[in-house]
Amino acid sequence: MSQLRISDGITVRAAIAALLGGCGAAQAQFTASFEAPAYAGSGSGVLTTGQQGWYLPPVANSIDHNIFTYAGNALGFPVNPNGGDQFDGGRANFVAATSIAQSARAQHPVDFSAGGVWTASWDCTGHWAGVTPAVNNLGSFSLQPSAAPPFAARYFQQLMSWGGLGNNYQPAAPTDHTADFQAFHIHWGYFTAASPTTIAFGAPSPAWLDLPIDHWYHITVRWDFTAAQILEVSIKDLTTNGPTTTNDVTALGWYLQGGPNSTNQLPTDIRLFAGGSSVNGSDVTGWDNVTVQPAPAACYANCDGSTTPPVANVADFTCFLQKFAASDPYANCDGSTTPPVLNVADFTCFLQKFAAGCP
Repeated sequence: MSQLRISDGITVRAAIAALLGGCGAAQAQFTASFEAPAYAGSGSGVLTTGQQGWYLPPVANSIDHNIFTYAGNALGFPVNPNGGDQFDGGRANFVAATSIAQSARAQHPVDFSAGGVWTASWDCTGHWAGVTPAVNNLGSFSLQPSAAPPFAARYFQQLMSWGGLGNNYQPAAPTDHTADFQAFHIHWGYFTAASPTTIAFGAPSPAWLDLPIDHWYHITVRWDFTAAQILEVSIKDLTTNGPTTTNDVTALGWYLQGGPNSTNQLPTDIRLFAGGSSVNGSDVTGWDNVTVQPAPAACYANCDGSTTPPVANVADFTCFLQKFAASDPYANCDGSTTPPVLNVADFTCFLQKFAAGCP
């Protein structure tokens, strides 16, 4: 697999592996690239639980995720072009003896106590491992806790499904892929001013619908805890290196649990999920390059949004490298529009902005 080089002998992937590794306990910025040596993985999988602060949440019928090497991975996922050597994966299970479906969950603490505007990004993929029909729901990324009020936090959910959820789709109801299981949809779980405690699901544009299985997709989201509102979402097919589709969803009125200006508790965790197991098979999801952080400050060089002086520091180089490797629009420092918009000129641009410093 080709690797973008930022100088002779140094690749973006190598730089990220060396600088990032992984993260441990709850913190204002969380990043997980699932790479060695911070994470142990193998073709058959090594439990995610217990590695770098990940744990299995105490939810009934939950089973663990695992860290896999892309090479020879037991889940059968193709290589993520931006994925390094390892990824996190979950596979649901069906216990025939008790007829119990088990969903795969991996949870990690994140310190959201600062409130305000946040961003998150991750790479994800999925497929059905079994015979038709497939079973909803394929998988999800969510803020936790998401239990029933009054305990629920101000949360949203990114849901991967085969279709036919029967909720509020935009712009139109997608095809139901439970019979062919060759494509899935990504919907956003949100709340409205009229229904602040009942979750609905929507896709802001066709770019989120009918997504081929086993393609890796880079997802970003920006939200405001104060207004309790989802502000912007974007999607890019990493497998085909397609364009990034960014949707400003402020006009759609997509709120966090509790509705506009919710005073529900702030979340404490993020959760990766694979569900929808049945006697005929199970849903399988893959995850990589997870980043959750306060929205970057007005000073561009302060990539990680830190507030402790000096706000522009070596961690911002790490942050920029990760965003560049994940094809995050932030990394287009020079604002170029000619493909490829992310190129070596963006590194020069970032270095210049860093040298200029931050107030």
